[in-house]
Amino acid sequence: MLKIINLTKKYNDFLALDNVNFEVKKGEIVGLIGENGAGKSTTMKIIVGLIKPTAGRVEYSEVGDVRKNIGYLPEIDSLYEGMNAIEYLTFFASLYNIPSDLAGKEAEKLLKMLNLQNKQISEFSKGMRRKLSIARTLIHNPKILVYDEPTGGLDPITSLFIAKLMEELKKDKAILFSAHNMYYVESICDKVVILKSGKMLYYGRLDELIDINKEYVLYYTINGKKDFFTTSSIEELNDFIKDVIIKGGKITGMEQKSPRLEDVYFSLVNDH
Repeated sequence: MLKIINLTKKYNDFLALDNVNFEVKKGEIVGLIGENGAGKSTTMKIIVGLIKPTAGRVEYSEVGDVRKNIGYLPEIDSLYEGMNAIEYLTFFASLYNIPSDLAGKEAEKLLKMLNLQNKQISEFSKGMRRKLSIARTLIHNPKILVYDEPTGGLDPITSLFIAKLMEELKKDKAILFSAHNMYYVESICDKVVILKSGKMLYYGRLDELIDINKEYVLYYTINGKKDFFTTSSIEELNDFIKDVIIKGGKITGMEQKSPRLEDVYFSLVNDH
């Protein structure tokens, strides 16, 4: 549904993105992760048409009018304080030529889904403002959602609510979101894109990234002394087992340990 091909962006002599390639399909949540300045926001702004790439392109399939089929959530909420929630949502619905009666019904439906009341926006808390911004991205029922730090700076309860909402929304949408909180990336993403200084270090399934970084812990005894051996290589593990047996030792147990995404991320970034 969304395909990024050789995406490159230069600002004078600064290379913000360097030949980035990935895709987001319907029914997928793809997490875009990286340190500040890695190129996450630049990538998203190119996808939604706010800035143009220096090279490469973005392909959209099965979406028709691109602008009408993308819901974009910037990192910072920009709301109209003088409006109430319904007025705000129906105003944006009008920009997509949605009839006022239908827009009102959809706005009420979204407020209910997001546990929001139709109050003056100036009275909203930070978490309520974020939810209203998300409702604005959904008012025209887009097929692609591009969310920049949707849970950034929010309390744990609101963050969890938004994460679970994205899991529900992915049933009929393609979702790309950026986050610094690895817990939410690990809990809801199907795939991840890892950027560092504009370069893509990894793109693929999250479970495969975790799997190739898992460790084996072997417990054994030699001459009555208990010990253990840790490795991430199955070949090295097999060689060690043979060595223990040759020395007259005994294997007493083995377990696999899967690392957290945060550990894998830092290891990958530090190696480049």
